Amino acid sequence: MGMHMHRAAATRRTRWLVLGVVVGLFLVLAGPAAAGTIVPGHDRYDADGNGYPDEGVTVNGKYTALYAYDESGDWYWDLGDGRVYGTVGSVDDLDQGTLTTCNYQVIYRGNFENDPYLDSGWIINNVNCSGYDDNGTYSYLIVHETDPRYDGDPAWAIWGSWEYQTLVVSGVGNLVRPMTPAGS
Repeated sequence: MGMHMHRAAATRRTRWLVLGVVVGLFLVLAGPAAAGTIVPGHDRYDADGNGYPDEGVTVNGKYTALYAYDESGDWYWDLGDGRVYGTVGSVDDLDQGTLTTCNYQVIYRGNFENDPYLDSGWIINNVNCSGYDDNGTYSYLIVHETDPRYDGDPAWAIWGSWEYQTLVVSGVGNLVRPMTPAGS
């Protein structure tokens, strides 16, 4: 039983590492506009009206999202800006007996350079999960190589010029820079 619980916890940590990348990836690849939606407030930085903050403009953003899934593999993802993805139409369509929900708070600061990509800056994902498969909290800080905190460590690199600065998993700690306990 102990080994099973350890494997399950490792699987969840891996799942959230991947899911954290996916949420950040949506922000980086989809930017403030996708499928006709714009993250609120970005229009004031868009003089040419293309849906993206203009070149040289640093923007701050914050939004919430909901990701939910069940043991059968069905999932629902409301990105909080009008975009909804999934294999089902709502959380109610998921198996309520094996439902896990994760609430995201995504915070970012950076430059989009008049295109749909967050070209520089940083992204923070704070995730709180509850339900059948996971009852953990996770926090990620992802930085671009132009950020002074960027280390260039290939073990934590994502998207080429981005890396995890912190990856905190409840009950485990910071996987990027684990601390050595006192007296060790």
